[in-house]
Amino acid sequence: MTTPSKGLAAEIVTTGTELLLGEIVDTNAAWMAQQLRETGVNLYYKTTVGDNEARLRGVLELGLKRSDVIIVSGGLGPTADDITRQAIAAATRRPLVLSERALEALRARFERFGAEMTDNNRQQALIPQGATLIENPVGTAPGFIVEAEGGTIIALPGVPREMMRLMTDSVLPYLRARGEEAGVIRRRVLRTVGIGESALDSKLGALMLEANPTVGLAAHTAQTDIRVTARAATVEEAEALIDETAARVMAVVGEYVYSTESGEPVEAVIAALLARSERTVALFESNTLGAVAKRLSEALHGAALPAWTLAGPDLPPDLAENERLQGEPPSEAAALRCARTVRAAGGTTYGLAILGTSGSDEGVFGQAEGVTWIALAGDDDERTARTPYGGSDEQSAARISNQALSLLWRHLKTAS
Repeated sequence: MTTPSKGLAAEIVTTGTELLLGEIVDTNAAWMAQQLRETGVNLYYKTTVGDNEARLRGVLELGLKRSDVIIVSGGLGPTADDITRQAIAAATRRPLVLSERALEALRARFERFGAEMTDNNRQQALIPQGATLIENPVGTAPGFIVEAEGGTIIALPGVPREMMRLMTDSVLPYLRARGEEAGVIRRRVLRTVGIGESALDSKLGALMLEANPTVGLAAHTAQTDIRVTARAATVEEAEALIDETAARVMAVVGEYVYSTESGEPVEAVIAALLARSERTVALFESNTLGAVAKRLSEALHGAALPAWTLAGPDLPPDLAENERLQGEPPSEAAALRCARTVRAAGGTTYGLAILGTSGSDEGVFGQAEGVTWIALAGDDDERTARTPYGGSDEQSAARISNQALSLLWRHLKTAS
């Protein structure tokens, strides 16, 4: 297997006060990061700076000390707050000069659209002395590349359509040529359920110390992804490295991995298993207030599920008339009774029940927040799980819902 070089070290700087104020979501940085990964460029930093020349200059000067390449997006327009070119000129100690080629392209574009070119547009034709112009066929602001002492700064417009065109046509080929034998970077995501980030870290500690491929964790609410990333000379070699490391990961925590598709929720996997085996499920939820039913219904493309909550008007008679259940704390026995009852009422293969404290001092079961019991009932199996918290807030509902879905998924994958 060919060993690639370590590759270029890069960082992305996006500019614009509107990004810092949250008025615009920074999609440019995410897209550029994906392109750099596919090109084999190592991205180590991402920074957002407002429309302030001094602060941007400071970020660029720091970047030149730690990175091979800095890609700046935004601030190349004709207005007073477009200060990227001035900041780059200052950071690289180069004067701004007028590019006649850029100016002619600018004039031609205004003439083509029958618009008057005002004087402030001339600043879009200014680039640092010695810079390489990147023509912009889809906008007025060209980009440029400054190969300075210590590193390279690449300036691109902030309009996504224009940035993507210049990145694809000019910047990525430039970086590939610079990277030479840098190879490619590939990654795979193993999605887990039913295990927390700290527990995964404890089990995978040794693997997470290896250099290539690398193994990392990305925690979401009640769910953790395992990310395996490899660098190699070719795609095939990178995928082979990932295959080997992913197999080692699976040998340790494979029982918790429900998918290798990035972004695939566990309910989508469960829906596919139910459909393939022609099985059905009915639900009873107390403190999660229908959260599991909603997730499963959406995964089943809107199909209605037999589902009840204590607040619902049409509880199955065995639940509605059971005062002892209404008044007692959540327990394994009570959860199993609920699961059996809704299974019978719904005429389904399985019944899944979630019984928990509501999060208030006097919850549904007259108890303080602190416990949820989950039960799955079917012809061939009954399973339960205890979660040491209750509550009906969004985060608690997500955590408890994932525990319930984990219980159902574990049964379905062994039964199918």
